[in-house]
Parts: sequence; C-alpha cells; structure tokens
Amino acid sequence: MSFNGYLIKATKTNKEFPNKYIAWESYDSTPNQREEIKAYRDENTRNLTRVTATGHKTKIVFKTLDNLHLVEKQEIQNWFTSAESDSNQRKINLEYWNDEDNTYKTADFYRPDIKFTMKKVTSTDITYKQLEISLVEY
Repeated sequence: MSFNGYLIKATKTNKEFPNKYIAWESYDSTPNQREEIKAYRDENTRNLTRVTATGHKTKIVFKTLDNLHLVEKQEIQNWFTSAESDSNQRKINLEYWNDEDNTYKTADFYRPDIKFTMKKVTSTDITYKQLEISLVEY
C-alpha cells in the first residue's frame, strides 16, 4: 500500500488526524517493537539466548504546534474522544503509517495523560504550549 498523506486515522470515525497541528520534527514512531520475555547466557559458552514475544507493538509520540488556541485544542481532544472505543482506558483503534514495513497497519492504542500548559489567558481565549501526545499499542 502506498502512502496516502496521513500518519494516523481513527477507524471508528474514519477521520485522519489533522496534519496541520503536528510539529513535524517532533513526530517519532517506533514501529514493531520487540518485547524480550527473558534472556540468559549459557554458563559454558556464554552465548546469549533471547526469548522474544512474537507480537510486535508500535509507539507513536508527537507534539502539536506551539501556541494552540482553545478551539484548536478542543478540536484535537474531540478527534480522540469521538474515536475512542473505551473512554476510561482511552482506547482507540488507529490506522497508522508503519515506517518499518512501509505500509499502513491497524491496531488498538491507548493514549496516556496529556499535560496542558497555558501560555496566555484572556477574557475569551487560552493559548497553550505544545501538547505532547503519546499513543502506545495494546
């Protein structure tokens, strides 16, 4: 499958995350992470043996642009909350670009808490520092 211009898309709503809010140099993807179940060395040969889980997991971390206004922050929040299958767990099914395989994949992710830091408050608006968004595959 070729690249279609988006990095993540919510499968529940079929909506792409708005690229206009991503600070591009902050976007980090670690696709197909291996999980080591156990590792040991042979007592005689000292050769390393690793037992690795067969399921590979992806982690995506990115920051938004700086100086988001309240309405923009709310648009980002709504993109996530409207697509969640479990709001308590912040569970969301995403189609995402996998750079290791150079194709789109689909998986369930959870979104850890987001820290909101205000830069400016007026009588009608709030301006925010960059938000860091993490998505960790189940």
